Amino acid sequence: MSILAALLERLPGRAHGPGSAAYDAGRTVFAGVGEPAVVVRPTTAAEVAEAVRAAIEHEQPVAVRSGGHGAMPVTEGVVVDLAELSSVDVHDDGTVSVGAGAHWGDVAAALAPHGLGVSSGDTLDVGVGGLALGGGIGWLVRTHGLTVDAVRELEIVTAAGAVVVASAESHPDLFWALRGGGGNYGVVTRFRFAASPVDGLVGGQIMFDQSDVGAVLRAWRDVTVRSTDELNSTLLVLPPFSPEMPAGPQLAVAYRGTEAELREVLAPLLSLPSVSDVSLGPIAYGDLLEAAPPGKPPFRFVGGNGFAPELSDELIEACERALQGSVPTMLMLRAMGGSFARVAPDATPIAFRDAQALLVVNGLLPADATDEQVALTQLELDRPLEFTSGRYANFTQEFGDDVLESIYPPATLERLRRIKAQYDPGDVFRAVHHIAPA
Repeated sequence: MSILAALLERLPGRAHGPGSAAYDAGRTVFAGVGEPAVVVRPTTAAEVAEAVRAAIEHEQPVAVRSGGHGAMPVTEGVVVDLAELSSVDVHDDGTVSVGAGAHWGDVAAALAPHGLGVSSGDTLDVGVGGLALGGGIGWLVRTHGLTVDAVRELEIVTAAGAVVVASAESHPDLFWALRGGGGNYGVVTRFRFAASPVDGLVGGQIMFDQSDVGAVLRAWRDVTVRSTDELNSTLLVLPPFSPEMPAGPQLAVAYRGTEAELREVLAPLLSLPSVSDVSLGPIAYGDLLEAAPPGKPPFRFVGGNGFAPELSDELIEACERALQGSVPTMLMLRAMGGSFARVAPDATPIAFRDAQALLVVNGLLPADATDEQVALTQLELDRPLEFTSGRYANFTQEFGDDVLESIYPPATLERLRRIKAQYDPGDVFRAVHHIAPA
């Protein structure tokens, strides 16, 4: 009996083969469309467990879809599409239980009437599961830390087909691994997060022209390194895209306080002659989240990311040179520190807690760029990355053992592999950044 036939029998109404709408939805991710043997759309953790057991019995790989961003197309095996596991329940103790198939916009909307939020990604429609398991550098990372820092427990279906709850008290090693180790340990079906106050926010954008990008970078650095936890910011420098996205630096900020306080903190930036537009004022946390761009971008991104322990003059000069390279280049500096830095480096698999910023630099090449063009562009962009440590998994589109070793320090990766051997010795679950059992 095929895996499709077996799951149609064991999970009627939940298993879907080629030609159905549910199959087409489940096989489609941001990076493209795959051809799995079957898509399962469960409504309970018990149904997820049944799908996992069937896949193991038929020696089929298991892939998990939670929103579709960050996942790769699947060409065989079983896709577990968590779209139906999307409930969001707010509790009296300030925690929130969230199905792994929910979207972060749903979480923000449910928590808004309580003045609460969970610092997550930048967009409304990214799935909860994938982002939370990879770290979660959100809008309020300096104020409230990473998404994984807010996790209090997780419900997960293991490779044994068992449903367990992992927390600091129950399965603590698994709890540690799941908060940054990705989907390598099973299918997480539910999270419980500690929500944080997000009322009283002010924020918005400051736009700059291209006349003195270096001055913007340095002023942002100076503001960032001396600011309190209440200031969260991302500096993005864009090449020409379209009239709606002009070239030059643009700063997005979120601050828990008053607009007058925010303007005082940002005074060195607001006084720069290259300021072209200022839009600051009270803002709801949910309004910080934007809709993700539709479809796969028509570019090939070449570059990388890394955690910068120091926003040195040398790093900024390297960023300036990268922006002046031979191909259109985009640069992002995301302020870290604050609450992010007060978590011990071995408390979660996200170990580079000394970072002052996350740096992302990408050259934009045509989709059909040659290997030689890619290699030459990468050489130009490697210089600023030399001032960083490690990589952030959720922003890393390269794969392989060498990439994995750059995401996790040796001791962290060794521990992740030992825990993998304990909970998934047969290596059933292979996330995009695949951690093999020890």
